[in-house]
Amino acid sequence: MILLTGATGFVGGNLLKEMLKQGLQVRCLVRNPSKAEAMKQPGVELIKGDVTDKSSLLIALDDAKVTIAVHLVGILAETKNTTFKAIHTEGTRNMVEACKIKGVKRFVHISALGTRANARSKYHKTKWEAEEIIRNSGLEYTIFRPSVMFGKEDKFTNLFAGIIKISPFIMIPGNGQNMMQPVSVKNLVSAMTIAVKDPQHIHKVYEIAGPEKLTFDQIIDTICRVMGKTRLKIHIPMPLMRPGALIAECIFPKPPITRDQLLMLEEDNVTENNALESVFNIKPVGFEEGIREHLSGQ
Repeated sequence: MILLTGATGFVGGNLLKEMLKQGLQVRCLVRNPSKAEAMKQPGVELIKGDVTDKSSLLIALDDAKVTIAVHLVGILAETKNTTFKAIHTEGTRNMVEACKIKGVKRFVHISALGTRANARSKYHKTKWEAEEIIRNSGLEYTIFRPSVMFGKEDKFTNLFAGIIKISPFIMIPGNGQNMMQPVSVKNLVSAMTIAVKDPQHIHKVYEIAGPEKLTFDQIIDTICRVMGKTRLKIHIPMPLMRPGALIAECIFPKPPITRDQLLMLEEDNVTENNALESVFNIKPVGFEEGIREHLSGQ
């Protein structure tokens, strides 16, 4: 059996479906089981727990049925009550320590493309700290670093699609020339499921991306084209974006943009070592083809 954290999230929901298709038994760690009842189906167990509460993780692993932990919990922006350090670093440390105590040796983790020791953003820094905890744990790990992900319920293309629906223009942070390599969440979870089932992927870190390196401007143009819309792009210099991001962080529980996200948008998010084809033999879905499924006609 697999213990899956983050099952109610975008990646987690897609991964759960894929693992069930492959006949795997999954125990989902959820903060409120009563709100996750819709997830219950053959092959799925729900158990109450939180990665910030190590005792709940020990309970989730207590019956010795779980042989693999798949850890997906992460946040894209900090709030007053939730920090990158608490979720990415300490949450991962709690998971690793609980697995070691309960004898769960296999650990599959989702990180992010751009994660590195000298990263500028707190998001990438804490993702690196989490990776280091895993690499030094003695567990049989596999770490995935995807680029920005797209799919039916993603928080990336749908954010901009919502703006494009209602506004005659769209504001772009910076010059719009930063590069990304958007990857289909379906491709990602297929690779993760293969890694869960195949021990040859132990002690590996895989960068995962789509087939195209696109500028931010090209991504916005593609979303507009798929939706059948024409919108004016207004580029806002980063020095002017930062004060607005600070105000948004102070006002909104879930700010539309943060200063940390602006730091990430100042660098490219691409890879020359895409494991989808070279390791997992998965043909990456193109960005326009992939978003057409859920955005065309909106």
